[in-house]
Amino acid sequence: MNKTEGTLLVHAIGGGDLGFAGERNLAGVTPDFEGDPGASGKDRRPLRKIFEGLAAADLPVSMVVLLGTTNTYGSGGETFAGWADEIRARLVSETGLCGARFDPEAVFVVRVEAPRLKETSKALSRWLAERHPEDILVTCGSGAFALSTGALCAALETRRPARIVHIDDPGRPYSLDRPRDMDAHLESWLLRYRFWDALAEVDPDNRTLWELLAARQAGDTETARRLKKRPSVPEVPGLTPGKIDDFTRPWLTVRAALFERLGRGEAADYGLFRAWFAEHLRRLFEVEQEKRDERGRKVLSPHTEREIGDLVADLGDRAKGEGRLAERIATTARAVMSDITSASARMIKDAELTSLYRAASSHRAHLKPERLDAGPLPPTLLEAAAQWERGDPGVKLVAETGRVGWPLLGSGDVLGLLAVGLERQGRESEDWLAVTTVLNELHARRESLLHRGRLRLRLLASAETVERARRLAASFDGAADVDVWVIEIVSEDLGSIRDALVAALRSEAVPTGRPGSGSLRDVDEVVLVLNPGLPLTNYGMIAAAVEWSLTAACPLWVTELVRSQVGRSELRSGQPVVARLGADRVLAGLAADAVRRLDLRTARRLIERGSDTLREVLPTLARLENDLFGPRQDGWSERELPTVARRRLLLVVEVWGDRPALAAYLAVAALRPALFGWEAWKRLCKERPALKDLGRRANGALQGHALDQRERGEHRARGHADVRDLLQRAVRELGGPAENDNALIVHHESVINVLDAMYRETA
Repeated sequence: MNKTEGTLLVHAIGGGDLGFAGERNLAGVTPDFEGDPGASGKDRRPLRKIFEGLAAADLPVSMVVLLGTTNTYGSGGETFAGWADEIRARLVSETGLCGARFDPEAVFVVRVEAPRLKETSKALSRWLAERHPEDILVTCGSGAFALSTGALCAALETRRPARIVHIDDPGRPYSLDRPRDMDAHLESWLLRYRFWDALAEVDPDNRTLWELLAARQAGDTETARRLKKRPSVPEVPGLTPGKIDDFTRPWLTVRAALFERLGRGEAADYGLFRAWFAEHLRRLFEVEQEKRDERGRKVLSPHTEREIGDLVADLGDRAKGEGRLAERIATTARAVMSDITSASARMIKDAELTSLYRAASSHRAHLKPERLDAGPLPPTLLEAAAQWERGDPGVKLVAETGRVGWPLLGSGDVLGLLAVGLERQGRESEDWLAVTTVLNELHARRESLLHRGRLRLRLLASAETVERARRLAASFDGAADVDVWVIEIVSEDLGSIRDALVAALRSEAVPTGRPGSGSLRDVDEVVLVLNPGLPLTNYGMIAAAVEWSLTAACPLWVTELVRSQVGRSELRSGQPVVARLGADRVLAGLAADAVRRLDLRTARRLIERGSDTLREVLPTLARLENDLFGPRQDGWSERELPTVARRRLLLVVEVWGDRPALAAYLAVAALRPALFGWEAWKRLCKERPALKDLGRRANGALQGHALDQRERGEHRARGHADVRDLLQRAVRELGGPAENDNALIVHHESVINVLDAMYRETA
């Protein structure tokens, strides 16, 4: 038999296969693998039920894998792996076992270190690595649920098709199919993460709007100016001349570009952050200067006015140098520490905010923005983003298309799904500990989000467990930032459970696009907690969680609730493996779009939310990110630097040649100080006119010093038609062209091709 053909049956050996289901201490027990062929119900061996049911349904099995654990806890030294060996020997013997017989090369035992999802997935994945069955049937219903789900995860990780077989209904395998309308889900993800360029491609009827939003996100006001000058503008609902004018305003554009990029984890433009910081402080200060109390006296103290006024003036003078300005902010913050009424003083005393400015001032933060993946944003930034979002014309224009967007910085909410197990002695106290453990996990995940929302736990209960679940939920009433509700499911059919759970979640998911709305559609993460209990309930919950994570356009994590030897509830794993059931496709598509636009951090962040299979792209992506923006490598000679610089410039002009300000800014950011220190850069610009002009263009971008120049009367419109020529001239000044100058462009295209291939594979 060809080991790459046919149907593979994967069955976890448990007590039911030995004839003593429910026994805890297996020492000295003699197993009965065959049982009574004429028995019914629970007295029939699981393998007999499976083999007879599959045969009746005309579902032949070519290979069998028996999963056996090697741990000895509670077994008196015996292991299920050892008993799996005995069962295999019976199955390949002359007489067979449970009414079935197989060739010796068709039955295998896969040893698992412990009855846990992660260990099972790891062991079976290794076995599957060299085999390619046409179909995998994973059994459930005989206990050992963690091994069953671990087997499913192994199939997903190794890209093999798999179906679920319940031992009491083996003739009706369940397939955890990907949701049907993946194109609609992809559009939701594009909208949530504000991929305006890609939306222009999938929604050409509103192309003008999406292109305006894309330009604004890139810090480009010229697109709106050109649109204003056109004799006729394509009709877009709500897009009046006044609204178009909003897109030409530098300050509105800086805020939109910064907050949208922060919202999707692109930290890119720390240049935008520096520009926003200086302008926001200036505006706060000017408002405070005009404030008077009821007696007409200035609210701002003379000391604070003098200190912050001097700082505002320095921040608008780029000759001061951003590194020195970071120290200047810290000095001023100490000087006004006792002022508890001034908003501008409160801003510079926000230590997290000034820490970000210090990072931005290094000019290396553009390249390594890890801080923004570390948790909530500074309070001042959160407040400013919320204020901007309330008046953002883009939100209203998106609504005119019939869509409702997501909160700019997410909701801060994390949704957990947990099935309540069947009754047994002491179960209520165990349940309370289990829910507390899950809430602690949700809390830890919330800490990594851009701001803190609520912990939303939904308990999935059957008719037998619903009252206990309600008592459990009521015990958390009044808890701060926590809501625990019960969803009652009456069916034990996997598909019906999925549909009922999705319907229940949808009833709490009226989209508003505003933070704090409580809509489950706006949650930032979904955590699926597998709990020992009815297997089809858990599998139905998996299917519903996959559907909901795609609806909410957010990552889904699978974790396993286990009880330790001392009775504590613990969560194990935390795998994103079920992303293979749908999220991998949208994540690969989004990441490909991000790479096309050189939003490489966005691409990395998206891929990190996918399965291990998708994460295989990360090393290649990291090399591209380093090749484009990374610092000078140890061992590079001075003669090699121009070659690296030429490659970087050519990739930037290839991607962003139609957005001159952004192209100039990214080009200079890729060269200085990553490759060339400040003194070396000054010498290069003195000797090479195109590089000098490129530096001026970068300073004239909103990511650079356009706002400073505007206030000093220096800002003026710059032509964009010749930016490609300017970058090409800069390449020639650096010694090009050379035969391998397109190496980085080729690398960039190869990363896109890999992601596109993964997108097509998961279709």
